[in-house]
Amino acid sequence: MSTMARLEWNDQQAELDQKLKGFMAQPDAARMEAVIAQMRTYVEAAQSGVIEIPKQWTSYN
Repeated sequence: MSTMARLEWNDQQAELDQKLKGFMAQPDAARMEAVIAQMRTYVEAAQSGVIEIPKQWTSYN
């Protein structure tokens, strides 16, 4: 996996994480729809090959 692909994947993960945190802080229908829309975008990008999902990674959180 190239550095650029890893950075794009990381950006997708960060954006999804932020939307999910917003929903968990204040759950409502609009935030839930935003999370679902972001998940769909992520899946479509992965299926079309726009982003590559690493087979393994290390989390430092």
